Amino acid sequence: MKKISVSTAVIAALIAVIVGSSGFAAYKYLGTDRSMVGKEADRLGADPTMHSSQNDNVNVMLTRPADWRQIASEKLLLREDFAGIDGSTATIPITAELARQFCGASDTLHYYDKKNIHSYVSHNTTGTAYENLIFGRSNRIEAYDEINKKWDNIEKPVRLVFATPPSEDEYNTAKSQRVTLEAEPIALDGFVFITHKDNPVDSLTVQQIKDIYSGKITNWKDVGGRDEIIRAFQRTKNSGSQTAMEELVMQGEPMAEAPIAFVSAEMGALVESVAEYENESAAIGYTYYYYINNLYKNPDIKVINIDGISPENENLVTGSYPFTAAYYAVIRGDEPQDSVYRRVRDYMLSDEGQEIIRLAGYCPVKG
Repeated sequence: MKKISVSTAVIAALIAVIVGSSGFAAYKYLGTDRSMVGKEADRLGADPTMHSSQNDNVNVMLTRPADWRQIASEKLLLREDFAGIDGSTATIPITAELARQFCGASDTLHYYDKKNIHSYVSHNTTGTAYENLIFGRSNRIEAYDEINKKWDNIEKPVRLVFATPPSEDEYNTAKSQRVTLEAEPIALDGFVFITHKDNPVDSLTVQQIKDIYSGKITNWKDVGGRDEIIRAFQRTKNSGSQTAMEELVMQGEPMAEAPIAFVSAEMGALVESVAEYENESAAIGYTYYYYINNLYKNPDIKVINIDGISPENENLVTGSYPFTAAYYAVIRGDEPQDSVYRRVRDYMLSDEGQEIIRLAGYCPVKG
């Protein structure tokens, strides 16, 4: 029998460990329709120091608008206070604009610089942000100190969240921890449905959307499209858009269970999947109008009107767009009255705060 050298045995053992540890991942990879996954996004300005959720969900640089101006008349937030702010992907520009207004954050400095806008923003997506707020977990902002040649990290418990409203599960979790959540709407947005640009369907009714996602309508030809099976993408439970889908759109009607390949953990992944599914126009998914226009652009995607109405700002303010949603500033009920985070929450509803919302590109709740 041929002898196996020690080095060969070690290599074989290592291979066995690698194969064993990656077996489940390989099974998932081979057992999933990989055309659903899509290619990695071409992210403009993405950086490995950002949280992975931000990397995966933003492909447009956070630059100040051409009409930017100083609005804030007082300095409510210091740099270290931003470690206590968390939120959804779609509200990253709100925190970014607060950093510009209160701290003079720049879009042009080196990415790692302490004054760069990215060193102030740390949003971990909706579900994680609410968990951090409820359980008092810490969030972190970070920058590289060029003078001392070291990372400057600041950690603080999350005390303010910018996101869509908490889900029923999140309210129940808060209740179980004897925590109350105070949520105030600060901006409006349209909850939208997207499909491939080549899909001939430009508008769906509210009922057609519900029938598609409850499994009653399964072919595009039944809503004026081609003879194609509808590939209806969903988000994971307790993500901001999934909560909106269940509560704002379905309103208690059960959604059809989606195959695992049709469920996206990240909003950017959902957009990519809808755009790229088998290079055909059969896919449909949902997201937010601000997100698809300002944070994650894809030229192969188009927004479907609902009952012939587009999600433009004027239709959000009047409420004529059926799926008008809101972003909230959320704090814990036990947040001290003189807390900077309670003051910022209240400030967002002032005339100055609403003007900051407008400058960040959102639709203010006050019209």
